[in-house]
Amino acid sequence: MKTPSTFFIAALVLLLAQRPAMAQNSLAQQTRVEVSLGVATPSLGRGAELLRAKALRQSGLSYFARPDGSRQVVGSYGNQFGWALAVAFYKPMGLRGLMLGAAVRTSLTGSQPSTGGYEEGYYFNYVSVGPALKYYPFTHSKMFVKAEGGLGSVFTKNRYRNAEGAQNFFHQFGIGSTYGAGLGYSLTPFCNQKTSLDIQAIYQQFNTRVEVNGIGDDQWRFGSLNAGVALSF
Repeated sequence: MKTPSTFFIAALVLLLAQRPAMAQNSLAQQTRVEVSLGVATPSLGRGAELLRAKALRQSGLSYFARPDGSRQVVGSYGNQFGWALAVAFYKPMGLRGLMLGAAVRTSLTGSQPSTGGYEEGYYFNYVSVGPALKYYPFTHSKMFVKAEGGLGSVFTKNRYRNAEGAQNFFHQFGIGSTYGAGLGYSLTPFCNQKTSLDIQAIYQQFNTRVEVNGIGDDQWRFGSLNAGVALSF
């Protein structure tokens, strides 16, 4: 089955092939810097420890296991949800509407159980950095498409109380690769028509290697849907 990124790349190639018939979009004629704020929600796909911890949360159980293997019932967890921050820059490439640059994107998500209170919690944070592409395919439309790739890192934290009742944390870190694709629209409500507010949605896919006690190399795969607004100037 073809992935969303395959369809995105195919559409981008088709649009570029038609560029001789298109004039340059005014929003793609200068170097641009973007600062964005939005929300993010991850989807956990693969990884022994990643899915084990997910199953515990879905069952409403504490991450801590007593010596006899039993766990405290802490209540159901909500979906992972949080903030997404990004900074990017793009330079015109001389091809109509095409810009190339780099982007750094950070997503900070978490959730807590319904009855466990502050004693229990799960935090899932990830960062991507690498080359980025922005493309305005039409002369008189402010719609754009994006593609990103590069390095991806994940940072997680399970919060729980141990057998002595003391607050404890289990941290995990991984690094690997990421790629993503997005779609958006630029609004120009300012007197300076070169400054815009970009409403956009971006989907990312991460593949990271995480060292886990008792497992060793644990290959995690997860996605993230980010949506928000960027100030582009």
